[in-house]
Amino acid sequence: MQITNIHNLPESIVNLVKNDSYNAGHSDITVTQLIDSPRVVNMKKIHASKMVQDVSDMMLLIMGKLGHSLIENSKGQEVKEERLFVKVNGWNISGAIDMQDVEVDGTTIADYKFTSVWAVMNEKPDWEYQLNLYAWLVEKVKGHNIKGLKIYAFCRDWKRQDSVKDNYPKTPLVVVDIPLWDMDKREQFALDRLNKHAEADTTRSLGGELPLCSDQDQWRRDETYAAMKAGAKRATRVFEKKLDAELFAAANGLSVVTRPAEPIRCKGNYCRVAEWCDQYKSEAV
Repeated sequence: MQITNIHNLPESIVNLVKNDSYNAGHSDITVTQLIDSPRVVNMKKIHASKMVQDVSDMMLLIMGKLGHSLIENSKGQEVKEERLFVKVNGWNISGAIDMQDVEVDGTTIADYKFTSVWAVMNEKPDWEYQLNLYAWLVEKVKGHNIKGLKIYAFCRDWKRQDSVKDNYPKTPLVVVDIPLWDMDKREQFALDRLNKHAEADTTRSLGGELPLCSDQDQWRRDETYAAMKAGAKRATRVFEKKLDAELFAAANGLSVVTRPAEPIRCKGNYCRVAEWCDQYKSEAV
């Protein structure tokens, strides 16, 4: 991937990105890739030499790396930043686990997320998938009994004045308990995901059509309805149900604008391969 600096950010920041020490070791696929779309993972392999990202678009990544570095260097008895490997059906699968708190009655696995308030306030299935695959790795490789899974979410956009609102985080650090699956479910999930990626990998090698991304892969937002003032650029309120929007608009002298469902990941090119994606191009027509 090519890294650009179109806004002339300091060279020290550019070097921080270019000198990224991330290393997945001798793995064929990581846990992060395993839970991702097989289409996206394979398209990144196909277009790796053409992918371009500007340093200015990587600030959140840099913040996350700095935060992880501080946590890794903190004192404590927990096992930190350990990458585990397991071979399944000829594939080396690995996962880098942020923290393992090992106690007599079992191990608690935690992952640090430098994220948004929105992510904490809304369901994040990927967090559940990722942490349970980490649990699968730890139990399979180290034989530990897993007793809990947690996300330590550092909300980068937290606002004190909003903390009085219902469901809004009361502090910028939120501890999220993640449901722990039984080992059989973890094992089956890992195998199902691996089979999907193996099929896509074979398809790519044969020059075939890659499987399509699901709505979840695309971060597809459902159709919403915005109650708008005349001439306003921003909605007064946004509703999931059209009738609710119409009732609110009628009571307040507003109009209703339908906002169509959108594949947020594709539209914002958060996958980094949207410009080459036939699925996105066909759905955008």
